[in-house]
Amino acid sequence: MTPQKIAETLGRFPTATIYEAAGKCGDMSADIRPVVPGVSFSGIAYTVRTFPSDTTAVIRALDDAPAGVVLVIDAGGTDRAAVWGGTSSLVCKMRGIVGCVTNGCVRDTDDLLKVGVSVYAAGIAPRGTLKNHEGWHSIPISVGGVAVAPGDYVVGDGDGVVVVQAADGEAMCERAQEQRDKEEARDARVRNGESLASIIGLAPVE
Repeated sequence: MTPQKIAETLGRFPTATIYEAAGKCGDMSADIRPVVPGVSFSGIAYTVRTFPSDTTAVIRALDDAPAGVVLVIDAGGTDRAAVWGGTSSLVCKMRGIVGCVTNGCVRDTDDLLKVGVSVYAAGIAPRGTLKNHEGWHSIPISVGGVAVAPGDYVVGDGDGVVVVQAADGEAMCERAQEQRDKEEARDARVRNGESLASIIGLAPVE
């Protein structure tokens, strides 16, 4: 499969399913949460690392990144300045960029909701940034306690964000389908009246 097809296929599965299929790994920390509710995404990682409180690297990425990618932004350690805003989301929508995941803050939340592009962040803050340092593009970074390399697959939904290494993408599509089949079979047994404890194999209480 092409990388684009792999991203599309992974996007059909819940992040929890992918996490289980991956052997319980790849999930970003719980503080990376959706800012725009109800908008899931799946795409190929385009990585950015900013100098603290400077978003020149983000602006360059918005100009340079191809359609179909997710901008994954390491905010350089700041937990106050917003590395993303309404205009950033508007550029994404115009250029076909899937969305943004960052361990920094975002702002212009009313505009983010109106534009509707998927945005995940560690917080919301009004503070702006400088435009003096070029930062870094297309390098391995860490966001939400997970390593993200250029070309990795990033999937987000209401539960959070998971990362699948590029080399594992096609195999993960198969494993995720197997895991989803198991989940749906389990739910069917619940609907047929079986107890959850017996379905998952818990020993009876003495």
